[in-house]
Amino acid sequence: MKYKSKANRIGIQSLAILALRIIDTVNKSGIEDAKVSKQFQQLEEVNSRYQIAIEPGTKKQQKEAVDARFDERNVLFDEIYSYLQGLLNSPDTEMKSAANLLFEQINMYGKSFKKLKIADQSLCYIRIIESLKKEDFTAAKTKTLLTEKIATLDQVQLDYEDMYMGSGNSKSAKVAPSNIRKEMEGAIKLYIDEVHWMANRMETESWTMLYKNLEQRFNEVNVSVTKQKPDNTADENTKANDTVAA
Repeated sequence: MKYKSKANRIGIQSLAILALRIIDTVNKSGIEDAKVSKQFQQLEEVNSRYQIAIEPGTKKQQKEAVDARFDERNVLFDEIYSYLQGLLNSPDTEMKSAANLLFEQINMYGKSFKKLKIADQSLCYIRIIESLKKEDFTAAKTKTLLTEKIATLDQVQLDYEDMYMGSGNSKSAKVAPSNIRKEMEGAIKLYIDEVHWMANRMETESWTMLYKNLEQRFNEVNVSVTKQKPDNTADENTKANDTVAA
């Protein structure tokens, strides 16, 4: 039985199901040697990677989370900017002085930097926040009641960077099923060949039954695939009858 060629004809999801069923069948066989063989362990290892590869991606959810932090950072910045801008006209001399001191820092790039590339925007935010965190501005932040809000902006910026880089790391770590499909097919073939060899060598009912059960796993998947294919027989018969009638 040409197992690799059969595995090659089924879809990505069906191959995943086949691997899981083969492993489950072996684990339930009661044959310890079948479970501890090098080829079976290799099959389990490849299967674990293959199953992860076919998991639905979380790309959309990750993007939504990153975008939410991006927007939150913008809103916080705008609120602090507008608040300080309003305090520049405060009749309170000390408040006005504190506002001027902080506004110089938050306005170091104006507001137009938000039109820059995303990476450049982040760099501007980092420089602004690091400047506002200096001890020179502690009293001014206390006077304008902005200590907590600036700390929140700092945390949101850190969260955004972590989530953005985490999203990128997930993309780079994700392996496409097609990249390890041949490895999966090869691992299945090698193990089935090993079971076939053992069944012939041992000539025991348990090994023979295991081999037959694994054959059945292939048959089940192939039947499932066949059922999904459209039946064009009726259309061909109709066309033939139309031709005869003509």
